[in-house]
Amino acid sequence: MGFLKNKKRARIFYKYFSKIYDYVNPIFYSKEMRKLVVDMAKIAKGDLVLEVGCGTGFTTEEIVKRVGEKNVYAVDLTPEQMKKAISRFKNVNFVRGDAENLPFKDNVFDAAISAGSIEYWPNPQKGIEEMARVTKKGGRVVILAPRKPDNRLIRKFAEKIMLFPSTQQCVLWMEKAGLSDIRFVETGPYRFWSKLVVIISGKVSLK
Repeated sequence: MGFLKNKKRARIFYKYFSKIYDYVNPIFYSKEMRKLVVDMAKIAKGDLVLEVGCGTGFTTEEIVKRVGEKNVYAVDLTPEQMKKAISRFKNVNFVRGDAENLPFKDNVFDAAISAGSIEYWPNPQKGIEEMARVTKKGGRVVILAPRKPDNRLIRKFAEKIMLFPSTQQCVLWMEKAGLSDIRFVETGPYRFWSKLVVIISGKVSLK
């Protein structure tokens, strides 16, 4: 298990990392990747959208462009990260919460999106099941997960603090969560990676 997959350690880490997060994050995730994540959710103006693991609001910005601030609910476990996001979006509904125990009723959102967060969840299967639970029937759950860095030294360090699920593992998690019409896109090359991320989209069953 990666160092940051312990929730208490993750909160402490991000309390301090939040000071430089806005400078570091763009090194690893481009605007084009975040746009593709939101594209795969197939959302439109008026839809109610949940973002899980919003951080300081990079992906939030792209979601807001599609549906407006008041139609976005953004969850994060770290107050320091969320404080920065709140300063950027005055009308987004920010909620401090845990991806594996979302504080919402069933079948609330038209889509649920998580970009660059699943790698820190102690139980990714539970997190995806929670996203599916709160999403309406026919809505989509979209996950962005990182691939292992090509550089051996960077990879060795990164594996100590986070998870690098394979495409097959992500698909399996979605299938076990009862999602269908599962689609994925692998992106790259970008900076330190020949393949950077896998973006997985699954539809909540209409049954």
